[in-house]
Amino acid sequence: MTRIAIIRGLSLNKFEMQSYEPLKKYFDITAYYTNNHFADVSIIDLPKKELRALECVIGCPLSKLMDYPLRLLGYREAMIGLVDELKSYDIVHTAETYNGYSYQAIKAKEKYGTKVVVSCWENIPFFCEYPNMRSYIKKKVRDNADLFIAVTEKAKEALIYEGVPEKKISLIPVGINLDTFKPERKNEEYLKKLNLSKDDFIILSIGRLVWDKGFFDIIYAAKRILLDPELREKSIKFVFIGSGKEEKTMRKLINKLGLTETVKMAGTFPYNDIPMIHNIADIFLLPSIPVRNWQEQFGMVFAEALACGKPVIAGESGSIPEVVGDAGILIQPNDPLSIYREIKRLVIDDALREKYQKSARPRAVEVFDPEKIALKIKAEYDNLR
Repeated sequence: MTRIAIIRGLSLNKFEMQSYEPLKKYFDITAYYTNNHFADVSIIDLPKKELRALECVIGCPLSKLMDYPLRLLGYREAMIGLVDELKSYDIVHTAETYNGYSYQAIKAKEKYGTKVVVSCWENIPFFCEYPNMRSYIKKKVRDNADLFIAVTEKAKEALIYEGVPEKKISLIPVGINLDTFKPERKNEEYLKKLNLSKDDFIILSIGRLVWDKGFFDIIYAAKRILLDPELREKSIKFVFIGSGKEEKTMRKLINKLGLTETVKMAGTFPYNDIPMIHNIADIFLLPSIPVRNWQEQFGMVFAEALACGKPVIAGESGSIPEVVGDAGILIQPNDPLSIYREIKRLVIDDALREKYQKSARPRAVEVFDPEKIALKIKAEYDNLR
């Protein structure tokens, strides 16, 4: 049986691996991650193996001292012992051309003849090319990998601009668990946890609490909603799920605008809880903002919201239009007024809201079925054998 190594370093996570779990039927597959990983890997239904991260070679908390010189060199997310670990694998599947472990996979190819596949989410051409070491790593990976899987058209275009031949790029999106993310009634237990009522009209936002996810624009839009006499009786509540560096500043703004009863910052929840949280919502909203060094690379939360049958309002950032398609509403970034107007349209127009509810789930089933996506990945692996 063909042996496959999935390498994700500190970024191994359940939501991406949903598209790889079905591959166990066809391959001997193992997922590799580092000891400084940030997600719960125990819920991933694949054989797994942990290696030490180069950043952590001297141990914690002193490992933080390694971060700056490695960042300066551009050699980050390398995994100790990975090259020799890969000698018995037929195919090694990494992520992004700039990661140290992708460079290590190329070294394993040179040493043992292993085939290398690189998944690419990055949709900004020539991103992470400085310092010069990282530019060298990216070029080494681009020139020697056997196949690139772009998760969006924008990621594919970025690879083409960087010089990857189009014939070496396959476009395969990311799947989600459609048995878990599906329309359900509002769960009273989760409503109670969030101090909400079943009569509330709930607008849900999930993401890192940072400026470029558009949370400040949502807060300003929430103020307009609160001041609108036509919406005063609707009991509209905004719920933010996530954590991040802007949390304190957001709380200050919420207090300043008198929105403490309208906007609820609920913190983080385990990934297994997210389907139920999506299903307490009436609308999913995330007006992401593109910035110089980041634009939305995919937006799993949009696919999950669609799968749960939710009307979606999204910022026109990066690859979001590819994910949402015609099943949601796209708005220009940095525009609280447009957010307010689109929310109002969906709140007062039951037929419009129902239209988006009806189109959401079918799009998710058509585009994000993990079994279909796994078969596409399998076909690419088979072509490399």
